[in-house]
Amino acid sequence: MMQTFYKRGPLLAFFLCLFMGAFAQGDVKDRVVGAIGRGDASTLASDLMPNVDLTLPDASAFYSKAQAQQMLRKFFDGNAPRGMTIAHQGNNQMGESYYIGNLATATGDFRVTFFLKRSGEAFLVKQLRIENAKP
Repeated sequence: MMQTFYKRGPLLAFFLCLFMGAFAQGDVKDRVVGAIGRGDASTLASDLMPNVDLTLPDASAFYSKAQAQQMLRKFFDGNAPRGMTIAHQGNNQMGESYYIGNLATATGDFRVTFFLKRSGEAFLVKQLRIENAKP
């Protein structure tokens, strides 16, 4: 009985870690989608990497978390969000999760793409793109 546990214990721990990682990643995705859909730049910034690749309709570069928060606040002030939905999700070749969705705003729709990367014990947004939706 104990031998079976010793043989299967590491395998069980491995799958438990995978499950917990997927659960934590889902929490971050839900917080990010909710924050974008509400136009909440400060909550969104709490899930950004210290330096994030940010693309907005009028700017694109790597920004510190504080700079990104200011740019997102300005974007949301000019484009009042009405909600965000996820249309597609997957994993890239580096094992990072990506999400593609639609942000409805008072000024029109935008395509949103973001990538989550593990940073220590947490998942954080490493890239966020908010681009004009194609007609």
